[in-house]
Amino acid sequence: MIRNRKVQTIILTIILLVFGLPVCSMVIFKLFKEQSAVELGLANLELAGITFNEPKPQFTLNNWFNRSFQDKFNKWFNHFYGARALFVRLGNQINYSAFSKSYMYDQSIIIGKEKQLFEVGYIRDYCGFTPPTPFIQAERRVKEMKEIQERLRERGIAFTLLITPSKAAIYPEYIPATFCDTPQTASSDYTQFLPLLDKYQLNYIDGHALTSEAKQKEILPLFSQGGTHWNYLGAYHTIKPLVEQFGALTKKPLGTLRIHDITVDRSPTGSDSDLAKLLHLAIPPYDYPVPHPSIVKHQAQQRLDRATFVGGSFTWIALDIISRANIVDQIDFYYYYKLTLTSFPSKESRPLDTARIDWDNDIFTSQLLVLEVNEAAFQMEYLPAFISDTLQHLRNIPVQ
Repeated sequence: MIRNRKVQTIILTIILLVFGLPVCSMVIFKLFKEQSAVELGLANLELAGITFNEPKPQFTLNNWFNRSFQDKFNKWFNHFYGARALFVRLGNQINYSAFSKSYMYDQSIIIGKEKQLFEVGYIRDYCGFTPPTPFIQAERRVKEMKEIQERLRERGIAFTLLITPSKAAIYPEYIPATFCDTPQTASSDYTQFLPLLDKYQLNYIDGHALTSEAKQKEILPLFSQGGTHWNYLGAYHTIKPLVEQFGALTKKPLGTLRIHDITVDRSPTGSDSDLAKLLHLAIPPYDYPVPHPSIVKHQAQQRLDRATFVGGSFTWIALDIISRANIVDQIDFYYYYKLTLTSFPSKESRPLDTARIDWDNDIFTSQLLVLEVNEAAFQMEYLPAFISDTLQHLRNIPVQ
């Protein structure tokens, strides 16, 4: 009898869910329609991203049968349904909490062990699923960078390659076992390029090796749980020797960086929570420690007048540290070479057209040129594009 009652209760619950949820959804839509989450006073529930105003579609039989009405209605409904963000977040929360799964960001966010977040591309590189650059092509690229280094040196400009670390390669212990417990192959772009950099005596800083070494000493995380990029403590251990290399290459005593003190909180912002934000959860997973080191310059006597950086998203924190420490008066950062140009310390950004770069005045007046590449991103197109354009202008410009 008791068992029959339990079965009846389960059946009744299912019936209520099946028939009750659509009715509740209709009521909520009636209350919330044509109001965004912001207008409803629920700004924290609004989804991130770009949206466009969508006109309400007109129903006709022709539009119905060619499915244009359904497509337009779906876009209009998504835009004007104020409770949509809430339901999206609730659905994402169930997937995250119950199944450690996210369908956001083109399903590229991987929830690892202990809720560590990764981007799938970095995991694939670490696990050996991404074929490395063919050796002949990799060697040719290093030779080209060596030529850039020598031609710039003749003009009194120092050049160095900054290799930044991958979270998957630094914290592989958090990668889900469904990917790999250890790398399936020892061959990767990082392991292939490194001996070539030494062979051709290219100036470089190995952020992977430096961060791996720092991990053995630091108790605090070098990559935050909800972020894909290194945090300020993680970046410090690479930027400190980078600044020392600047001084050696330019023959100027620029001093060195030191950590004055460190505070830790559990309120991640910016790159410390970039992946956590993209999960779009009802209860964001922000309860994890974030270190905030106070980084100062020690025994500095001089500064560089101008430097140029070209690289990806890992460069932002590096430049913030260098700029705050007053190592360089002016820094121009070409984000992925072709996207935007940002100047430091003002942090003013503007769109970039590489065809309009004045190489004489915009690039070759710098005392220092830094090319950043992540250990898992040697195949990104900005790298060969910048190398090719730089060589073209260096070869066509006579030494003054």
